[in-house]
Amino acid sequence: SLLANSYLQIRRDTATTAMDWVTTLESGDLNLLHKQLTAFFASIPYSMRRKENERERERYFHYTFYLMFRLMSTYLVLTEKQQSEGRADCIIETPEHVYIFEFKLDGTAAEALAQIETCGYDRPYAADKRHLHKVGASFSSQTGTIEEWLVED
Repeated sequence: SLLANSYLQIRRDTATTAMDWVTTLESGDLNLLHKQLTAFFASIPYSMRRKENERERERYFHYTFYLMFRLMSTYLVLTEKQQSEGRADCIIETPEHVYIFEFKLDGTAAEALAQIETCGYDRPYAADKRHLHKVGASFSSQTGTIEEWLVED
């Protein structure tokens, strides 16, 4: 069975992968989510990434991230959510957790976290009883995956 799977390259069902992400979001395990997302981005062929200009390269990562979670259709997924002091790159709301993501291309995760704080992307959730997670993620245009990942709860 193992040999046949290896030889025939039977792939894991994409629904299983999506459900793994849902389970991870429900648990609040952002270390595992980081591993899952890094592996997913690493599986995308380099020829599929945008290369024209910096704005389009950043948009590729942002858009791919949004689509992955939006297609699950399990939770509210907001992209470029406008607030009083700017736009958060992505917010995912579950019954128990709120995740605020800020992305940087070839920057640092610390810069992304600082932007969440400086621009007050978490302020609309100040009275929310759910667990709030702020995530700064740095994408690498060279490797095509997540370079840095910092979490502040």
